[in-house]
Amino acid sequence: MPHDHIQLAQAPNGELGPRCHSCGMRLTFGNAMVVDKYYMCWEHYVEATGADTATEVSDADERFWMKQE
Repeated sequence: MPHDHIQLAQAPNGELGPRCHSCGMRLTFGNAMVVDKYYMCWEHYVEATGADTATEVSDADERFWMKQE
């Protein structure tokens, strides 16, 4: 089988998914990151690729819909 190297497990929410190749954490296919032919959790994906999120979280006191014009 071409995917024999992928360990499957039941994720905490009950879905069937892969295990992280580095740490073995149970994942869903929706939150697993792919590096080459292996699935990894977010922490090990960042460690392996050097990539990180581009999302900036701001601590605004007022949201745009709260502004008085």
